[in-house]
Amino acid sequence: MAVRPLEVPPILRQAWGNEVVDAFAVWLTSVLEERAISRDEYRQILSRLDILEHDMADLKADVQELRGEISELRKEMNERFDRMNERFDQMYHQMVVQTRWFIGALVVIGTVISALLAIAQFVR
Repeated sequence: MAVRPLEVPPILRQAWGNEVVDAFAVWLTSVLEERAISRDEYRQILSRLDILEHDMADLKADVQELRGEISELRKEMNERFDRMNERFDQMYHQMVVQTRWFIGALVVIGTVISALLAIAQFVR
C-alpha cells in the first residue's frame, strides 16, 4: 500500500520554512508507519474482539449455570445431612430409652435379689 505524503498546512510552511516542514513530515510519516495499523488490520482486530466478546458471554453463561448447579447440589447435600441428623437424633433417643430400661431392670433385679437374700437369712 502506497503511503501518501503528508499535506502540511501552508501556515506551517510560512512559519517553519520548507526544509523544516519537509523534515517534520518525513519524521511524522515514519512514526505513524511504525506505530499505526492499517484499516484492514484494524477491522481484523475488531472482528477478533467481537469473537472474544461472544466467547466471554458464553463463558459467563456457563459459569452462571455452573453456580446454579453447585447451589442445587449444596441444597441437596444439606437436605441429606438434615435427614442424617434426624436419624442420629432418633437413634440417640432410642439408646437413652433402652439405657433407662436396662438400668431400671437392673435395679429391680438387684432389689429382688437383695430381698430374697434378706428372706433367706431370716429363714435360716
